[in-house]
Amino acid sequence: MKKHILLLSLFFISNLAYSQSYKDWEEYDVDSFYKKVDLKYGTLDEDGDEIDNIYVPTEIKEGVYEVEISDETGDLFLIEGTEYYLEFTLYYGYASYDEGILEVNSYGGTFYKKDSY
Repeated sequence: MKKHILLLSLFFISNLAYSQSYKDWEEYDVDSFYKKVDLKYGTLDEDGDEIDNIYVPTEIKEGVYEVEISDETGDLFLIEGTEYYLEFTLYYGYASYDEGILEVNSYGGTFYKKDSY
């Protein structure tokens, strides 16, 4: 429960301008959400290589959030200001720092990339 309250407080900002126009922006389906878990020093993967962390599937409370995302590792994108990551259903491309609206529902979600006029 605490993580849901923290999540809401971190990236829920009411913005009427977005709520009226973001549906016209480029949209990308979100397949999964993850949380990064740091591991003890000396943890090894199946090949015997040291690893610092893993990403475990997690859920985010359904809702509409104003977010900023950036590339993390592989196909994962960090939701800035949180400990959560997302993975798109199809190729998203490079996101050095993209702003937009994230709609979360029971099966994943949709990220609407803010137009960069």
